[in-house]
Amino acid sequence: MSFLISLFVVLHMICWAVALGTWVAAARTRQPNKGMAHATAGALVFGIVLAALVSIGGDPNHMKLGIKLVVALVAVALAFVAHKKGTETPSPVWFGIPTAIIANIVIAVFV
Repeated sequence: MSFLISLFVVLHMICWAVALGTWVAAARTRQPNKGMAHATAGALVFGIVLAALVSIGGDPNHMKLGIKLVVALVAVALAFVAHKKGTETPSPVWFGIPTAIIANIVIAVFV
C-alpha cells in the first residue's frame, strides 16, 4: 500500500508541475493549450484516488483534503475556461490558475 500511495503522490505532483509549467510557458502570449487543462484535471483525479487510498490506510485530515479538493476544482474550472476562451481569457481567470495551483501545493506541504 505504501508503494501505491507514493506512486500516486508522484503522479499528482507531476500533474501540478506540468500544469504550472504550461502556464508559465504561455504566460507571455496568454495562449493556453490543452495540456494545462488536462494536467489540472489529472492532478484532481490522482488527488481523489490518493485521498481514497489514504482513507483506507489510516485516519486522514479531512479538512485538509476538503480544502485541497475545492482549490483543485477551482484550478480545473479556471484552466478549462482559459482553454475555451483562448487569448481572450480575462485576467482574473488567467492569474487565478497559478494562484490555485500554488495554493494547493502550499496547503499540501504546510497544513
